[in-house]
Amino acid sequence: MKKEPLYGVKKDGRGQHNVIPITDFRKQTYLKWLCTPPKEREPKSQTALAAQLGIDRQTLHAWKDTKEFLEEWERLYLKTIGNPSRKQEIMDTLYRTATDADDPKHVQAAKQYFDIEGSVKPAKVQIEVTGSAKDMSTEDLDAMIAELAKAEKDQRSA
Repeated sequence: MKKEPLYGVKKDGRGQHNVIPITDFRKQTYLKWLCTPPKEREPKSQTALAAQLGIDRQTLHAWKDTKEFLEEWERLYLKTIGNPSRKQEIMDTLYRTATDADDPKHVQAAKQYFDIEGSVKPAKVQIEVTGSAKDMSTEDLDAMIAELAKAEKDQRSA
């Protein structure tokens, strides 16, 4: 198994940077923290978590901007919520209660519905490419095409 370096050179050649593998305990701790409902998180804030992990708060924000981290967050999020059909049953029940104005718990159910749906799911990131495809390597172009095809296929099957 190939061991990932802790330090490396950016692909774009703009110099050294700290490369922390997704398997690092700090990233794994942050991912688990993100997939915990906010009311149950310990510590309560990202600043406190960064201090606990011995890193800067900005490092946590930088991690959320990387494709690898977002993919792992999505994977862990889906694993955390469990079986998709079970989640759907719960969400359907909450939705029915939330949209029934005669139900005395409809406001509470609506709030809970939105809390569950948005609290642990990673934000979608859109990447804009400003360069020309002719300047890309064949490997990078193949990877980009594969990603776009996968995204389109996933969207059609959803």
